[in-house]
Amino acid sequence: MVNVLFITHQEKRKEFLSHALGPEYFILTCDSEKKIDNLVRLVDLAIVDFSFLEWEGLNVVDRVKQCDDSTVILGVGRQVEKEIIEAARKRGLAEYIDVDKNINSLASVVREKMEKKMLITRMEEEKLSRDPSHSFLSPDKEATLSPEECRFLEEMSRLLIHGYNLDELMEFFLSLLSKMFGISRLCIILKDRVKKTYGIRACLGITEDAKECVELHPERGLVKFLAGEGTVVTKERLAKADFKAAYEIRQDMKLIQSNVAVPLSPRGELIGILGLGPKITGDKMSRREIRQVFLFCNQVGLAIQNLLFYEEMYCQKRYIESVLKDATSGVISIDAEQKITTCNPRAQEVLNLDESPNLIGKDIRRLPSPLGDILFQTLTRGILYGRKEVYVPAIKRWLGISTSQVKNDKGEVSGSMMIFTDLTPIKHLEAEKEKIQKRDFLAQVAVRLSHELRNSLVPIKSLVELMPSKYSDEEFRKKLFSGVTKEIERIDNLIQRLVFFSQPVHLDKIAESLASLVDEAVERTKKERLRDEKIELNVSYKEDDLQVYVDKGAMIEALGHIVTNSMEAAPEEARIDIRCERTDKLPEALFLGNHKKTVSGEPTEYVKIEIRDNGPGLPGENADHSDIFDPFFTTKNRGVGLGLTISQSIIEEHGGSIVPLSEPGKGTAMVVYLPRYQSPF
Repeated sequence: MVNVLFITHQEKRKEFLSHALGPEYFILTCDSEKKIDNLVRLVDLAIVDFSFLEWEGLNVVDRVKQCDDSTVILGVGRQVEKEIIEAARKRGLAEYIDVDKNINSLASVVREKMEKKMLITRMEEEKLSRDPSHSFLSPDKEATLSPEECRFLEEMSRLLIHGYNLDELMEFFLSLLSKMFGISRLCIILKDRVKKTYGIRACLGITEDAKECVELHPERGLVKFLAGEGTVVTKERLAKADFKAAYEIRQDMKLIQSNVAVPLSPRGELIGILGLGPKITGDKMSRREIRQVFLFCNQVGLAIQNLLFYEEMYCQKRYIESVLKDATSGVISIDAEQKITTCNPRAQEVLNLDESPNLIGKDIRRLPSPLGDILFQTLTRGILYGRKEVYVPAIKRWLGISTSQVKNDKGEVSGSMMIFTDLTPIKHLEAEKEKIQKRDFLAQVAVRLSHELRNSLVPIKSLVELMPSKYSDEEFRKKLFSGVTKEIERIDNLIQRLVFFSQPVHLDKIAESLASLVDEAVERTKKERLRDEKIELNVSYKEDDLQVYVDKGAMIEALGHIVTNSMEAAPEEARIDIRCERTDKLPEALFLGNHKKTVSGEPTEYVKIEIRDNGPGLPGENADHSDIFDPFFTTKNRGVGLGLTISQSIIEEHGGSIVPLSEPGKGTAMVVYLPRYQSPF
């Protein structure tokens, strides 16, 4: 990757240049002379934006050449005066490109200039490599440590033993290296855990502008080489490496302003790089000095790795503490010794433990019952609770509790944890809602009951009022007895329906023929109807031997209510079709939660009873018409609206379900599903 310095007053034009050059170029931008001084040493090529700088661009060219005369300078712009470009060429501008005419040639021009620069660099490095005095591998006659080196090692050892601050450690290390070897620029580059790239974490002699520009990628250049080779990089070593790879490494080293790069690789993993610039005296570092630094870096790298791990663990700890502090749920955890290890503020608030603020390390018996028992069961017996509702008498609160085991890296149980929320406000709301629902239910009962009783008592009252004057009339007496008897039966039927909801359903099941059940339900309904002569009622069976395991009386009542509703919903020319068949396919509505219960998953076959009328269709706001099963739902002037509610309850108690299918103007089909009974013999 080639480092390019783009000098402009418009930061947004960096995107334009990146698009024109391509991804193999790393572009730095600057807009002031101070930044030019700091950044020009990091690059081999500078591009000046003459569109905005105009005559000021001449000063920029001069400034770049003063900082590094070897830097190649190109110019770009739109409709720039020829006089400006000619003057810039005399001061060192290599080439100018008009973005309106030759923008497509920009990449090829930059590539040509950089290839020429690379050849010159290669020739210089080959010449340097032939000089044995500069070889990193040359023998070193000195083997003893000087007093300064011994003092350095002593100070470094004390810091490694007692140092726990990463920034202080790196600053101290760089300061000692600078004093010991007289190096003017040093930096430590570490990996960014978020970006996954390497940047300068600590430095001496490097400006902030230059520091912010450093971003080394692990898959190329210096980082890739150090991670693979694990040895020191110098210009002499680069002369023996692959030319293209060496040039990328050289670009990275120029970016970090270093002549020597030492890997920080404790335990074989590259965690960072130590960059060493030139000495203050201008001399190069000897082989012995580089070896000493390399050995120091082995120990410092291990310390840095440990401090990075400590720093990461500390950040994670602070993050977890922050989450627990602000959590709206209570969190309590215990260890294998049944000692409390976590109790966040919300848990203390809900459990009224503010008087005992420091519960960490205390026994779980300090927790109100039954919370300690639940944590103990999860720890020792592996019983996990999910959204379990628990009442805690000591604090008079309802809690929703979930528990889990805590395991170490070996998979062994090392504790248990509980997360809970305070359900007490919800319980209070549910209790209030239940009271309101009871009042509403009783109000509906009172309204419906009074309406039905009034409907029955009015004809009785009328007949009784006429009895003194017409009792001698035999026809009147027959009408009186018939009318009173009929209304009393209606009242009795109403009472029986109300009693149905006041006591549990008791079923006496036996195997029954489906055909006989349906026929008897139809016949009984016909006898109770006054319009049966105007109703066309058809019953068909695909199989005659279908059986169900039911309470005969209850099932006849359930089917009777459905048939009665179909008759009452049908017009004058009513038609009701009842079809019975076997099926193993259930409608999706039974599995989507649209109804109170679903057919049990045990049976593999069912009987399907479809009761279809030619009425106007079902009312109701819900798309699945589930509201027709609500108590007291009715669209008629007579009746309390309990028939379908009773039918649904009886069918579901038998493990079945009822599904309404209706379209406006096309009638309604009430489809009943019951588990089919198959004789074991």
